[in-house]
Amino acid sequence: MSNDPERFDSMLLAMAQQHEGGVKELLGTIVSFLARKTDFFIGGKEGEWEKVVKDTFYVHAKKAKEEADKIKKEKEEADRRLKEIQQKKEQERLAQDFEPATVTELTDQEANKMLEDIEKEKQSKTEDGSGDGSPTSSKSEIPDEDDDPAEKGKLKPNSGNGCDLENYRWTQTLEEVEVS
Repeated sequence: MSNDPERFDSMLLAMAQQHEGGVKELLGTIVSFLARKTDFFIGGKEGEWEKVVKDTFYVHAKKAKEEADKIKKEKEEADRRLKEIQQKKEQERLAQDFEPATVTELTDQEANKMLEDIEKEKQSKTEDGSGDGSPTSSKSEIPDEDDDPAEKGKLKPNSGNGCDLENYRWTQTLEEVEVS
């Protein structure tokens, strides 16, 4: 066997393409060549050619199977690692989405101080009305717990899908807009 196993690949591929019967027909052509142009079948001891053919085929079949097994194992390993990464990302996402609630106990003094701070904050927001059409009641500025953080500080629509401001109010439907 030569040092470079791929030395005749291009020639053999061209031959394989010319054989409509595929590999079986290609092997027939090679064996026919050996029978007609060499002493492969009659030059050695009786039945020696069978041993050479079997040994050669078994060696290459073993190599092909080992290579296929190696590729299969690498693919399974890559799939396993991908699944592990996906599971880890999913667990991280779930951990972020469902962080456990924490309860902190307050003393009566801390609770009273917190209530006073909230009242002061409400009063300062009520006193900050500027008369430029911005709302003066703190009710419209207090975000609900389930509001999107991006909506914080924005006005909420009234029941007519519009807005109630200090100097005017408006409502809207798909067909019309009413301003008063």
